[in-house]
Amino acid sequence: MEILIKKAGVTSGLFLTYEFEQTDSNVKNINKTKSDLPIHDDLRKAFRALIPHFVFICEEITDEELILKAINNYDEYLEDKETSLYPEFFKYYVSDFTLAGKGDNIKLRISGAKSLESFESISFTAPEIILDSTKYKFVEDLKDAVEVLKHEVIAYMEGKHAPKAQMEMFPEEEEYEEEEA
Repeated sequence: MEILIKKAGVTSGLFLTYEFEQTDSNVKNINKTKSDLPIHDDLRKAFRALIPHFVFICEEITDEELILKAINNYDEYLEDKETSLYPEFFKYYVSDFTLAGKGDNIKLRISGAKSLESFESISFTAPEIILDSTKYKFVEDLKDAVEVLKHEVIAYMEGKHAPKAQMEMFPEEEEYEEEEA
């Protein structure tokens, strides 16, 4: 069995929708899934790792040295807004990615948003990047980031997720009320 991730996106900042192609004995199935399990931290980190690429491709931040530093030093630039060497990255959010094509012609499309000073946000999609192209300066780093992201989506599919939110605020009180009755 072979699984190819074709698309994944974070909804409501917490849940994952994804599309994958599953091949069994020469039968190809395309599956689209929405889940109510919260995404795990490694998956969130993998989406955040696309931010430097997203902003550079969209010409939001054009400083190549800064982008390369952010790509190579996730912990110093993208992990935490309070300690980031460049908190400007935290204005951006990558919401989803799509892979299309085959062989040497696989195209990546990244979508996301930017938080504005007005506390509104604007959503946009980066131009497609051919992953085997030399037109994009950081294509090898982008391919690596996409592979990590696909791996984390598969881990999510296999059950890796953050704990579900606690449904009851005071479960002890409910037990106490039942005992009194």
